[in-house]
Amino acid sequence: MADDPDPDNDTTTTLPVSAAPPFDNRDADLIIRTSDRVDFHVFKLILREASPVLSDILSLPEGSDVAPGTVDVTESSVVWDHILRICHPGTASPAMIAPDHLWPLLEAAKKYEMTAVRETVATEMLTNRMLDQEPLRVYALACGYGIEHVAVAAARASLRQKYEEIPYVPELRCTTSAAYHRLIHYRRDCVRAAMSFAEDPRLFFRDGWKDQIKDWLLRREYVDEEHYIGCVSGTRFMLDTWTWSNRSFRDVLGDYMARSTEIIKIFPHGGALLDPVFLATTVHSTSKCIACRNRTQPVDIVEFTRFHASEIDAAIAKVQLVVES
Repeated sequence: MADDPDPDNDTTTTLPVSAAPPFDNRDADLIIRTSDRVDFHVFKLILREASPVLSDILSLPEGSDVAPGTVDVTESSVVWDHILRICHPGTASPAMIAPDHLWPLLEAAKKYEMTAVRETVATEMLTNRMLDQEPLRVYALACGYGIEHVAVAAARASLRQKYEEIPYVPELRCTTSAAYHRLIHYRRDCVRAAMSFAEDPRLFFRDGWKDQIKDWLLRREYVDEEHYIGCVSGTRFMLDTWTWSNRSFRDVLGDYMARSTEIIKIFPHGGALLDPVFLATTVHSTSKCIACRNRTQPVDIVEFTRFHASEIDAAIAKVQLVVES
């Protein structure tokens, strides 16, 4: 790759300094000298096991003029500290990987054929911290380095952000325009899947949905109180008249579905409907009609919304992302 992914690279010529423990062991038989002039004292045996590429380099005859006592590498000391802590037995686990170091670590794993480093970075990319804060960065890297399951998870996580507010990340340079195009189409397909419930007039004939019909959704007939002017039967949704004779849906259902659709267009995932403001607005709208609100239970509204959210997530889970590298 033409771009240098390492933000810590420093080619300024300075005297080398020793790395922090445990990589300052003078009994070690090899020095890894990083681009920012930090010397890591390590044992050849460990690097041979960790990297076929380094194993070939270190297998040169001991008496050869090119046999390494010091190996100069292009990566920074931060990157190599992570690499060695992943590969070196008996050392403390590497510190939490910063987002800026994912790319140089993956590039180093590819360059030196270090499977353990690649797997460790992939695991870090799947943490909630990374997926919540850096979904596009993770997606671009996963596509660029062919880690398909991570790309799928990152694409799914990106649905929790507004498309217009997802910031540019330099890691987009390590993948293709085709991969980004696939992400856009994936989001579009997820929006369509999530909105399909609100567009189906026979929604409440489906298994599961018909069990969610509770009093807060139904207009009460033959009561003494006057209905609120907005509490009329005007939704597109149909009721099974055999089960619900002389009953009809209240307009609160149409209002709920309209508001949920607007949210899902922006955040196409079920959790968006569990926002406290959205739930409170729904409860408030059901209470406007005195004739109907006496039998309205907020817990039924929350249960209905959770069911709707789970159905949205199940529909989105069926949407396939085509992963381009």
